[in-house]
Amino acid sequence: MEKLARKKVVNIAKIGIGLGLLIFLIYYIDPQKIKETFLEANKTYLLIAFLLLPLNLFLQYYKWGILSENYFGIKKSSEIWLSLFYGISGGIFTPMKSGEYFARALPYKKVKVLDVVLATLVDKIIPIFFVVLIGGTFFILFLKTQLGFSLLLTILLIALYKIIIFGLLFVLFMNGKNISKLKNWFATKKYFNSLFERIAFIKGLENKIIWRHILASFLYHLTFTFQMTFLLISFSGEFNFILFFFVANLIIFAQIVIPPIALGEVGVREGAAVYFLKSLGFVGAVGFNAAITLFFINLLSPSIIGFLLLLKRN
Repeated sequence: MEKLARKKVVNIAKIGIGLGLLIFLIYYIDPQKIKETFLEANKTYLLIAFLLLPLNLFLQYYKWGILSENYFGIKKSSEIWLSLFYGISGGIFTPMKSGEYFARALPYKKVKVLDVVLATLVDKIIPIFFVVLIGGTFFILFLKTQLGFSLLLTILLIALYKIIIFGLLFVLFMNGKNISKLKNWFATKKYFNSLFERIAFIKGLENKIIWRHILASFLYHLTFTFQMTFLLISFSGEFNFILFFFVANLIIFAQIVIPPIALGEVGVREGAAVYFLKSLGFVGAVGFNAAITLFFINLLSPSIIGFLLLLKRN
């Protein structure tokens, strides 16, 4: 009973924090500027971002279908689609989108909930790798522009960053005497022991399945970063695809790195967008409008579909 009450308080707090962040950002930017930017948006690029949603959803369905078929023997496309939409609906208003992990299990009646949670974790971890790898590299380049790093220092930082990332992957997935000793040492730490247990789920996959998922995850990463890119182009009125693709990856990276203090990550995404756009000489309203529009396109609209499907199910 106490846990339920605590969870309710946490959820209410997160909703309040999310709304507070949005109100602060709107006040900070100037509501009139937000309205003007929306009205002046290039509708063609806005439409392109929206039309990329079906591809975004299909790639999510394809990734989840790979795991559903190979782990649970579920091949029926309608069940996989329902699981995906239920998950989006369950995750949008729960802390760290935790509801998605359980909501995906609803159509899979013969599968243990814990197994679905672990499979969902795998489905999320692989795309995050691309966010961290690409977004982190772009963030170092961003720091160069802001802090005046030399070219040599920038190259060294990027090289060190990639060595750390691939080094961690090597430790997690490779075998060998020395690696085993290192793993055993890490396993004594509670957090890393839990991480190794989760990673073991991925190692059970066949290589060809992992590579199919990795490819789909990379295409999925490009899809939502392209969506953000076109939204930034639309609201800025300036077609600079490379610059805005760079900014889009920075925003998504910040969204992963910054703790989700609000439900649906509302406020974090918008705040990061405002910061990066203003740092690069653009009006903050451009970033805010692009980020909030991406939320409506990729999260809110599919979650409404999932909710309606759930009502129909009941």
